[in-house]
Amino acid sequence: MRKFFAFGAMRSTEAVARCHHFDIVDKFEKALSLLKRGLRREMSSGVLIVTSAEQFNYDQVEPDKAEELRELAGVIRLGVRLLTRTAVEIGRSLTEAKAGLPGRVFLKWCRLEAGFEPRTAQLYMNLAALYERYGEDVYHVPLSAALDLAAPSVHEATCVDILARARRGERLTVEFVKECIRRAKSKAGNPDESVSEGAAAISNMLANEIGIATKMALQKYLGASPGAHDRLFMKSFRERIAKDLRQNSVRVRMPLTHRLPAA
Repeated sequence: MRKFFAFGAMRSTEAVARCHHFDIVDKFEKALSLLKRGLRREMSSGVLIVTSAEQFNYDQVEPDKAEELRELAGVIRLGVRLLTRTAVEIGRSLTEAKAGLPGRVFLKWCRLEAGFEPRTAQLYMNLAALYERYGEDVYHVPLSAALDLAAPSVHEATCVDILARARRGERLTVEFVKECIRRAKSKAGNPDESVSEGAAAISNMLANEIGIATKMALQKYLGASPGAHDRLFMKSFRERIAKDLRQNSVRVRMPLTHRLPAA
């Protein structure tokens, strides 16, 4: 009897696994159908736009071959979207698997069961997070570029700009997306003149207010070159200023009799 129940439980587990497998397959088949319909609409309406000024001249080939090349280009674009969509689903599955697991257990599971090293798994999970924020516009970005766009270091304005282009129907190349990210990071790393002048003025004011001993301690803590200490210092400094201002505001509003020391 015990063997019978064990066999029944095993068959039940297999049935659940098959149902889960078919559910995943059904999702991808539906996704493929939707993308195919979308591609047919785009090809019939001619809304695809190339971000580069250069476009292929189909007049240089025979009409039949030109038609074949256009269809093949559509198949390739469809494949690109499927790659990105599949990567999003992988990232969502990894994120779901990670929930509730200790970090080392999840990383071992990733390597042994999913076949992903930690860095690769994180890239896919970042992509899934990008999809959760911006939706299906992400599918229109080539996978390699989408993984770059999903990095936490990419500014939100860059994501909005790239995905707005995708939503308008621009056919985004990997090189174009990467260049947009590089330009935005370069601009963020080089603040305009007014910001630099303001930083210099504040630095001079603070330096004039502290003594030589404090300056030496500060230099020792921050070191000779920029690093993590700078960010930690500014975070703590900002919080301390906010705290002091809140306390000062309370003292200002408090009636004089409440601020007097006890007799």
